[in-house]
Amino acid sequence: VAGDQVMGLKVSKLTEGGLVFLGKAGRVAPDLRGRGIAGKLYVHVDDWMRQNRPTVKYQRRVALSIGSGAESRKKFMRHIFSLPFVGYRCGPSLWWRQDPAQLAQLDTTGLPDVVPLQDADDDFCTAVQKWLPAQARGYDGKPIILVDFDPYTLCPANLKRLQAHSSLHTLKYEGEVSLSILTSYHAPIGRMLCIDVYAKDVTSFQKHVLKHLHDGALSFTRDQICVRVFTGLFVLEDSIHEFCRDVLQMELLLGPNFNAVVFESEL
Repeated sequence: VAGDQVMGLKVSKLTEGGLVFLGKAGRVAPDLRGRGIAGKLYVHVDDWMRQNRPTVKYQRRVALSIGSGAESRKKFMRHIFSLPFVGYRCGPSLWWRQDPAQLAQLDTTGLPDVVPLQDADDDFCTAVQKWLPAQARGYDGKPIILVDFDPYTLCPANLKRLQAHSSLHTLKYEGEVSLSILTSYHAPIGRMLCIDVYAKDVTSFQKHVLKHLHDGALSFTRDQICVRVFTGLFVLEDSIHEFCRDVLQMELLLGPNFNAVVFESEL
């Protein structure tokens, strides 16, 4: 702040019981960009955390693979892993928005229903982490998932915390489990549905997404719906695009070939 002018801001939050802080949004006033203010904000936040939050040991940040953010973070943070990031949108006049029940006709998977996650234990988390990249581990060796751009350790305590503001669902079939996390909020471009799916194959993925789109279409009948999808396995990326583009007939919003890149460093 200079006088009464806000020059920039940086938002972070603590997680993992205060062990980790997540670097989130940062903004600089348009007429002041290009003067190194963003970099000074990052340094200030790091220094503040060291002085005021001694329990914090690590910081994590996420950047899109296309852009300068990922390249700049590589200079001072460790690249942990990347995940496919897919974005589509549709208006209220789309056929399945007019009649969400028609989505049931697209479900040819033969899989059981996706149901709300109840109490997740360590065994559940161990089963889900199979659908993450092998390198998706923090300094402590524990698996990390993305939840609407925020990297969290995959553990029962965090899943319980996430249930306070997100909808968590699971599907169990033939000894395997999958997890989806829906975070919904209003954004300038419409109603955002961020769906994070950790599953072994495209049929499980489709089952989760159809569930969340059906519920979203019923709840937000007049809004443009924007869907952002993270999935744990790159092998599913092409099939996800085909499903959203050709089957659901949604409009491409982000991509193709966008990745979310996760970084971590010791504080």
